[in-house]
Amino acid sequence: MMKTSTFFLLLLLCCGLATPATAQTFPVDTLVKTGPLTQRINLVFVPEGYQTAEMPLFIARVHQTLNSLFTQSPFLEYQSYFNVFAIKVSSTQSGSTHPRTTTECGVTPAFAATTYFNSTFDYGSIHRLLVVQQTSAMGAVLAHNFPRYDQVFVLVNSTEYGGSGGQFATASANANATEIMVHEIGHSFAGLSDEYWAGPQYARESPNMTQTTNPTAVRWAPWMGTSNVGIYPHINNPTWQKPHQNCKMQVLGAPFCAVCKETIVERIHTLARPMQGYSPAALNINNPTQDLPFALTLLPPSPNTLRVTWTLDGTIFARNHTSTTVPLAQLPLGSHVVRAEVVDTTALTRSTSHLTQHAYTVNWTISRKATSVSMASATAQYNVETYPNPVGDVLNLNYVLPRAAPVALTVLDAAGRTVKTIRYPRQAAGRYEYQLEAAQLGLRSAGTYTLIVNVDGVLMKRQLVRE
Repeated sequence: MMKTSTFFLLLLLCCGLATPATAQTFPVDTLVKTGPLTQRINLVFVPEGYQTAEMPLFIARVHQTLNSLFTQSPFLEYQSYFNVFAIKVSSTQSGSTHPRTTTECGVTPAFAATTYFNSTFDYGSIHRLLVVQQTSAMGAVLAHNFPRYDQVFVLVNSTEYGGSGGQFATASANANATEIMVHEIGHSFAGLSDEYWAGPQYARESPNMTQTTNPTAVRWAPWMGTSNVGIYPHINNPTWQKPHQNCKMQVLGAPFCAVCKETIVERIHTLARPMQGYSPAALNINNPTQDLPFALTLLPPSPNTLRVTWTLDGTIFARNHTSTTVPLAQLPLGSHVVRAEVVDTTALTRSTSHLTQHAYTVNWTISRKATSVSMASATAQYNVETYPNPVGDVLNLNYVLPRAAPVALTVLDAAGRTVKTIRYPRQAAGRYEYQLEAAQLGLRSAGTYTLIVNVDGVLMKRQLVRE
């Protein structure tokens, strides 16, 4: 049975990410670069208990983790969506603290390590629960060296079995370290629960844990009867149910079950868009016989499950091409709209909201006059960026307006209730960058929120996690 911690074991990681005046600068290695930071999911590895001379060992262990992560579905299919970096933070001593305050310590000797983030085993009276205690130091390192992170991995230089989920996915250098870390990413990256029984204090409604027993109402109803997905009671507390009996969230070495894969895929789509760019942004021509060119830059998973639909004034004229043309001679005088819509039709998700929440569109408005043609474009995504996630004390919000428009921000809690609305008057075309305090957005307690960015009636949703 899997013995690492649950997602909620690290609620202690809720400290803010304020940067001290004495924040240090550390070397940052680029390990995998598939695209711009603003268009990828940025994974950041941080060492704990590695001295300067041990940094090559740390980097080697990072690569071992990556080799495991990107050979497992769904990270395998979406590998091109990720960048990977390592911040080389050295510690005074090697290893991690072992207080020997639990009955599970076995023959492990007591040891007090002087490390940069003061990691320790035995947290919460559980020996295998390995956590970073100096979360403010971690926040300062990230804010000063790589603030545009999406997910942090902490690799601890100890061969003792241990790890934890939470804001920072943490694992030791045990023989099972790579599997431990992939399991912990299920907690930290996707908000999954353990599918072994970790105790009533960690039971919660989550994508892979529920008290619902109705097959048509259960959270994973679309998967019922597929790939051994069902409703299975936890042996130690049958009032709580799980979707599978051999998932990585329960057993090391097993694959993620279909329900957990779907959750991870949906999380990937909230952080990186398959539509990376488009052209033209604008066009003015005087040649009445010219073809109008249109093109998309896409980021396909492997295998490619992206589907593209091209329409002219609402009528489909092309499918599954990244570029196309419209003969100008076929357009009557007046206004016309060419639209490209991209959706990911992957079989890894059956979420009923997937096709509505993760459809990506570009509209080109064409104005044809007797002597000239002008064309302007607008993307329904407006290049909205939010980071970091989970949100610390400050959320960075950036967006680009291709045309003047009013903008409204609405934050919903997990129950769909509005907790905050911020309105901006009509803004001119251009790039806007905001640093919004969590309290200003109504993110006052731990939980999952939805940020809706409304640009002149076009809604864009981003999931936010506050821990």
